[in-house]
Amino acid sequence: MTASTEPVIGHTYTSLKESKISLIIPVFNQARKVSYSVEKIKQAVELSFANYELIVVNDGSTDNTLTILKDIAMTDEEHVRVISYTPNRGEGYAVRQGVLNSQGDAVILLDGDLDISPDLIIDYVEMLSTSDLVIASKRHPQSNVRIPRSRAFLSRAFNLIIKQTLSIAQTDTQAGFKVGKGDIMRKIFRNITVHRYAFDVEFLAIASMLQLKVQEMPVIMKIDRKFKIKEIMNMLLDVTRIWYNFRIAHRYQNIYQDIQKEEEVSNSVAS
Repeated sequence: MTASTEPVIGHTYTSLKESKISLIIPVFNQARKVSYSVEKIKQAVELSFANYELIVVNDGSTDNTLTILKDIAMTDEEHVRVISYTPNRGEGYAVRQGVLNSQGDAVILLDGDLDISPDLIIDYVEMLSTSDLVIASKRHPQSNVRIPRSRAFLSRAFNLIIKQTLSIAQTDTQAGFKVGKGDIMRKIFRNITVHRYAFDVEFLAIASMLQLKVQEMPVIMKIDRKFKIKEIMNMLLDVTRIWYNFRIAHRYQNIYQDIQKEEEVSNSVAS
């Protein structure tokens, strides 16, 4: 999946520990645990970062989630922002809204149900000193993963399909913990079209086309629920659309060219 031998963005690495950090947390019908989840994530962030924003995106919840989120934001207006809309549009749409409204030098995507531990946030952000994007991988040898066997099997099968159809090199596309430099994340998510299940795949397809350096990291994960048949079918439909955009419509190649033009204009103005 290569349009050129030269990356158009990325590959300039500095430490981001003193920079502003944006965390994007999508939630849907999590009234019973969202308060606890947000507090745990804040605690993990504040161990290492003073300058941060936590953007919680309420993806059309039909329970009391929004009311709880508003109360949380009122008690910490400096750090917590809430984005909300109806109806439910999918995790990909929610994450996109959060990223495009972020201001951080580093942007972190983290599922709001705490299936993934936030304790490794500092390790992921520090890795941006040598990478453009850092993603969690269940198959990293240092990962601590407890999930149903059926889920593990289907995850491996799904990633094999991704590797064969889209030539994405990463071993795990779906783990809900990803970190990237803010300007890069916002450029990628301006071009994300998948609103629900496989937006992570499109994210990495675009990153591959832009020739970004992606580092896979260990993850601490515990998930008890199994995949539903409907979820699997919808993910495969999303992948089919991504395959079409890549192989037939050449949409991602066009994104490369558009960003290249943006960079040329920006550089000419700066000089």
